[in-house]
Amino acid sequence: MRILIENCDAYNDFRGDLIQFVTNDFMRSNDLSFGQVYLLTFEGKNVIRGNHYHTASSEIFCLISGEVEMVFEDVNTKENMRISLSSSNKNFKKILIGENVAHAIKSISDFAVLVSFSTHQYSAYQEDKYEYILIK
Repeated sequence: MRILIENCDAYNDFRGDLIQFVTNDFMRSNDLSFGQVYLLTFEGKNVIRGNHYHTASSEIFCLISGEVEMVFEDVNTKENMRISLSSSNKNFKKILIGENVAHAIKSISDFAVLVSFSTHQYSAYQEDKYEYILIK
């Protein structure tokens, strides 16, 4: 199962933090192409996003605000993983999800925001999204 979780590089001064989410070096070292960067918001507790997988694209997520639970499962091997993230500790992590890894995200807080990256640009008619229920 291709899941990579690592700390984002962070720089701090009197103004606040600069968090490096996706860099050219990270893209190159993980053999990723550019698709798009987008934000996901969760308007309330227990909001669920995802419950799908992709066969031809990878995604990277970083929680910016709130608390979420993320669940992953390799659709071929059934290997799975569950993590909880909170922005309150300012320990920003990027989570790279490879192809054929189902993923679902559930908000634990009243409001949450994730910055996200995909190796393919989103389309309402996207054919590379397959339902796979991990959280009900």
